[in-house]
Amino acid sequence: MIIVTGLSGAGKSGVLKGLEDLGFYCVDNLPVPMLSILLNLAFQTQTNTIKIALGIDSRSEQFLHNLVAEVQKLKDELKDNLKIIFLTASTETLIKRYQETRRNHPMISKDVDLLKAIDREKVLLQPIAKMADITLDTNSLNSHDLRSWVQASFAAENSRKLVVNLVSFGFKYGLPSESNIVLDLRFLPNPYFIPALKHLDGRTPQIQEYLFDQQLVKDYWDKVLDFTKYASEHFYEEGRFFVTIAFGCTGGKHRSVSFVEKMKQQNWNNVKFLTNHRDIGKE
Repeated sequence: MIIVTGLSGAGKSGVLKGLEDLGFYCVDNLPVPMLSILLNLAFQTQTNTIKIALGIDSRSEQFLHNLVAEVQKLKDELKDNLKIIFLTASTETLIKRYQETRRNHPMISKDVDLLKAIDREKVLLQPIAKMADITLDTNSLNSHDLRSWVQASFAAENSRKLVVNLVSFGFKYGLPSESNIVLDLRFLPNPYFIPALKHLDGRTPQIQEYLFDQQLVKDYWDKVLDFTKYASEHFYEEGRFFVTIAFGCTGGKHRSVSFVEKMKQQNWNNVKFLTNHRDIGKE
């Protein structure tokens, strides 16, 4: 049994769709009093391999209080057979998503605007967030990325993979908040100062050739590759599902993008790569 919860707008529907693709029986927005009823019905069936995923949103302070008590009861009963996924994202990302979809936040009222609703929900959800087995920051993930993460994380145990999210970024735009590992590339030669290369980005062969033909870049790449592979192996052994490795240069257009593009071509055991070039186009 998997409970999918978290901040409204953080991607719960995407995770549930991915679990449904894996054969989970998915129920969204189930009333809290029906959790135990559904569980009893499920385990009275003729099969002992049923897989259930429940999507639960915030609705009110009393709703969340009841949810915490009920989930704790389920954790005590099911132990390792229950996993809680808590989805989170930055306030900026959530506001952008609600503006794009034009949906109402469940805590909006005539006296509470979107920003206040998000802040209030973050506070109210802290108790359930502390109970989560997996906390997933979805700032840099789209719906396709979420389903890929679900596939890699909850397929049959012998095919479980660690999803490594490779993010390129520019330091002048700030660090990606979801990063587990940050690698600074600003000391490497910068194509920005080569007039013929300035307008290109790190996805192009010209930028990649310019960088990886230089010994300093080659040496650093070898060290980065050894370190990230070593770290990923141990993240996997620890039972992690998702890791973000961020590559940063000044503007997030040339060096960081090239390293992400080269890294995603690696073929590591038990690892699936996602890529996100966060700051391309911001210049």
